[in-house]
Amino acid sequence: MKVSKHQLKRIIKEEKTKLLNEQAQIPEVEVAEDGGTLTISPDVATEIEVIISQAFEGISALIEAIEAGGYPRSTRGVALDPRLEGMKDQLEIAVDGLYEAQMQANHLIANTGG
Repeated sequence: MKVSKHQLKRIIKEEKTKLLNEQAQIPEVEVAEDGGTLTISPDVATEIEVIISQAFEGISALIEAIEAGGYPRSTRGVALDPRLEGMKDQLEIAVDGLYEAQMQANHLIANTGG
Protein backbone atom coordinates (compact mmCIF):
# COMPACT_ATOMS: atom_id res chain seq x y z
CA MET A 1 0.00 0.00 0.00
CA LYS A 2 1.44 3.33 -1.04
CA VAL A 3 0.80 6.39 1.14
CA SER A 4 0.63 9.77 -0.54
CA LYS A 5 2.07 12.96 0.96
CA HIS A 6 -1.46 14.10 1.72
CA GLN A 7 -2.27 10.85 3.54
CA LEU A 8 0.98 10.99 5.51
CA LYS A 9 0.25 14.59 6.55
CA ARG A 10 -3.25 13.54 7.62
CA ILE A 11 -1.88 10.61 9.64
CA ILE A 12 0.67 12.87 11.36
CA LYS A 13 -2.05 15.44 12.13
CA GLU A 14 -4.31 12.73 13.58
CA GLU A 15 -1.47 11.37 15.71
CA LYS A 16 -0.63 14.88 16.98
CA THR A 17 -4.28 15.38 17.93
CA LYS A 18 -4.35 12.02 19.72
CA LEU A 19 -1.12 12.85 21.53
CA LEU A 20 -2.46 16.22 22.71
CA ASN A 21 -5.66 14.57 23.90
CA GLU A 22 -3.67 11.89 25.70
CA GLN A 23 -1.43 14.47 27.35
CA ALA A 24 -4.54 16.03 28.86
CA GLN A 25 -5.22 12.64 30.47
CA ILE A 26 -1.78 12.14 32.01
CA PRO A 27 -2.26 10.99 35.61
CA GLU A 28 -0.71 12.63 38.59
CA VAL A 29 2.34 10.57 39.50
CA GLU A 30 2.78 10.21 43.21
CA VAL A 31 6.24 9.02 44.17
CA ALA A 32 6.33 7.41 47.60
CA GLU A 33 9.06 6.15 49.89
CA ASP A 34 9.12 2.41 50.46
CA GLY A 35 11.77 1.29 52.93
CA GLY A 36 14.16 4.07 51.94
CA THR A 37 13.52 3.72 48.19
CA LEU A 38 11.45 6.11 46.12
CA THR A 39 8.90 4.29 43.96
CA ILE A 40 5.35 4.43 42.62
CA SER A 41 2.39 2.21 43.37
CA PRO A 42 1.26 -0.56 41.01
CA ASP A 43 -1.91 1.44 40.29
CA VAL A 44 0.07 4.48 39.17
CA ALA A 45 2.41 2.24 37.17
CA THR A 46 -0.65 0.76 35.44
CA GLU A 47 -1.88 4.23 34.45
CA ILE A 48 1.58 5.12 33.15
CA GLU A 49 1.84 1.83 31.24
CA VAL A 50 -1.41 2.65 29.40
CA ILE A 51 -0.02 6.00 28.26
CA ILE A 52 3.28 4.41 27.19
CA SER A 53 1.34 1.81 25.22
CA GLN A 54 -0.65 4.51 23.42
CA ALA A 55 2.52 6.44 22.54
CA PHE A 56 4.19 3.21 21.40
CA GLU A 57 1.25 2.45 19.10
CA GLY A 58 1.18 6.01 17.70
CA ILE A 59 4.87 6.16 16.89
CA SER A 60 4.83 2.64 15.46
CA ALA A 61 1.97 3.72 13.18
CA LEU A 62 4.06 6.66 11.95
CA ILE A 63 6.98 4.36 11.15
CA GLU A 64 4.64 2.01 9.28
CA ALA A 65 3.18 4.95 7.33
CA ILE A 66 6.66 6.07 6.28
CA GLU A 67 7.57 2.55 5.23
CA ALA A 68 4.26 2.06 3.40
CA GLY A 69 4.98 5.25 1.50
CA GLY A 70 7.93 3.55 -0.16
CA TYR A 71 10.78 4.22 2.29
CA PRO A 72 13.54 3.61 1.44
CA ARG A 73 13.53 4.30 -2.27
CA SER A 74 17.29 4.42 -2.71
CA THR A 75 17.19 1.05 -4.49
CA ARG A 76 14.97 2.63 -7.13
CA GLY A 77 17.59 5.17 -8.15
CA VAL A 78 15.91 7.96 -6.15
CA ALA A 79 17.87 9.94 -3.58
CA LEU A 80 16.82 9.37 0.01
CA ASP A 81 16.19 12.58 1.94
CA PRO A 82 18.60 12.42 4.90
CA ARG A 83 16.07 14.30 7.05
CA LEU A 84 13.49 11.55 6.45
CA GLU A 85 16.08 8.91 7.21
CA GLY A 86 17.06 10.75 10.40
CA MET A 87 13.45 11.15 11.48
CA LYS A 88 12.71 7.48 10.94
CA ASP A 89 15.87 6.52 12.85
CA GLN A 90 14.82 8.70 15.80
CA LEU A 91 11.27 7.31 15.74
CA GLU A 92 12.70 3.80 15.90
CA ILE A 93 14.90 4.82 18.86
CA ALA A 94 11.80 6.27 20.54
CA VAL A 95 9.91 3.00 20.01
CA ASP A 96 12.80 1.07 21.57
CA GLY A 97 12.84 3.43 24.56
CA LEU A 98 9.08 3.20 24.99
CA TYR A 99 9.29 -0.59 24.91
CA GLU A 100 11.91 -0.55 27.68
CA ALA A 101 9.83 1.93 29.73
CA GLN A 102 6.78 -0.28 29.28
CA MET A 103 8.72 -3.31 30.55
CA GLN A 104 9.82 -1.36 33.64
CA ALA A 105 6.22 -0.28 34.27
CA ASN A 106 5.17 -3.92 34.05
CA HIS A 107 7.84 -4.82 36.63
CA LEU A 108 6.49 -2.12 38.95
CA ILE A 109 2.95 -3.42 38.45
CA ALA A 110 3.95 -7.04 39.15
CA ASN A 111 6.58 -6.14 41.78
CA THR A 112 9.22 -8.13 39.87
CA GLY A 113 12.63 -7.38 38.41
CA GLY A 114 15.07 -5.06 39.95
